[in-house]
This record gives sequence, C-alpha cells and structure tokens, in this order.
Amino acid sequence: MNEAPQPPVPAGPTPEEIAAHKKLMEELDNEADQLGSRAAAVESSVGALEQQMQQSGFGLRGDVVEARSNMRNDLAKAKQAIEADDPDHARQFLDRAQREVGKLEDFLGRR
Repeated sequence: MNEAPQPPVPAGPTPEEIAAHKKLMEELDNEADQLGSRAAAVESSVGALEQQMQQSGFGLRGDVVEARSNMRNDLAKAKQAIEADDPDHARQFLDRAQREVGKLEDFLGRR
C-alpha cells in the first residue's frame, strides 16, 4: 500500500528571528516604561490643575479630559499587548498614547 507523501513540516523561526523578536519586545517594553513616566508626570500636573480649577468652580476642557482618558487606555492596552507578545498592537497603542501625552504636554506648555 502506497501512502501519500507527507507535506513538509514548516520550520520554526530561526535563532536570528527569535533574537530580533526578543530585542523588539524589549525595546517596546522600554518605550512603554519611558512613556509611562511621562504620562505619570502629565497626569500629576493635569490633576493638580483640575483640583485648582474645581476650587474655583471650573473644570477641565473636554479635549483635555478626553486626551487624559485616551492616554490611560492606550498605555494600558500597549502594556497588555507587550505582555501578550504582540508587537504590532503594542506599537499601535504606544503611538496612540504618545500622541495623547503630546497633546497634554502641549496643553501644559511643556513642549
């Protein structure tokens, strides 16, 4: 009885590909940490400003509130993607969080 030839088993990633992926994930993790530090500084400043404004009966502008919320969500999603070993989504959310941090830094006059 002749058996049909088995299709070749796809080879796994090469050691070079594994090393490149590991390096990319480390870079994304470091970027997330640095962005997290910037976000914390912005968060503190916006929070202090919000408290001062509330004492005077005012609130933050809607775009600032939205940027702060988006920054928090995007940074959290980036960290989840890094933990899930998903560099494409990590990059996407880091870029989005970066834009939101930039908006808040502009609002605070830091850039």
